[in-house]
Amino acid sequence: MRSLLLAVAVLWAPAVVAQAPADTLTLAPGDGHLTTDWMASGTQAYTVRLVQPQAMDIGTASETTTVEGGTVTRVLTLSIPMQGMTQTDSLVADAATLMPLTHHSTGGQMEASLEFMAEGVVGMLTPRQGEATTVLLETYDPVFDSAWMGEIAQSLPLVEGAVVRVPAFTNQSPEEAIEAILTVSGQETLGERMAWAVDAQMGPLAVTYLVDPETRELLTTRFSPQPGVRVEIRPAD
Repeated sequence: MRSLLLAVAVLWAPAVVAQAPADTLTLAPGDGHLTTDWMASGTQAYTVRLVQPQAMDIGTASETTTVEGGTVTRVLTLSIPMQGMTQTDSLVADAATLMPLTHHSTGGQMEASLEFMAEGVVGMLTPRQGEATTVLLETYDPVFDSAWMGEIAQSLPLVEGAVVRVPAFTNQSPEEAIEAILTVSGQETLGERMAWAVDAQMGPLAVTYLVDPETRELLTTRFSPQPGVRVEIRPAD
């Protein structure tokens, strides 16, 4: 749900600059800090729900995951009727490290065709209105794709107070990688289930991921795109 979350959020989100303590851990694809053996092939449906200022369902999403040959492929489709939008993202990454390989997006505010390499990101971004942008981002080290941020949150060591920096590419900032800040902030109870809350600040977007510590299932994704507005994405009943 990560790239789809961004698709919903950029409709409202103000600019925010993420900051973290100087002694936080900086993640890099393949550095061994992520545990990804929880990922498996399958399909999951989601409900996108406006919680505040009023409670109502505003959209649906589906996510199909295929893990084979050392890679993980996720095809995500989001439908928000009130925005007249149906967006589909196809993401491919290394299954063990979440090192991104490709990202293709159609139907949303920004169409994307991206290829990730050890030394940077190349491709094309085409907004619904306006001219296309050629992406030629050089980096000293590999960066993550921000569309995988939820999976990164699910794969972190779930230790209260842990803070990590995650260098990542985002379509909203193609000239330079952002530094997302992820914080394991504590435990919450959802019905009869306990979850760890992982707070993520990704440029203009602040998100909380609620992760089951046993299965690493993502139970809820929530964010407040502007004061007084809260949106949650949950697995469909």
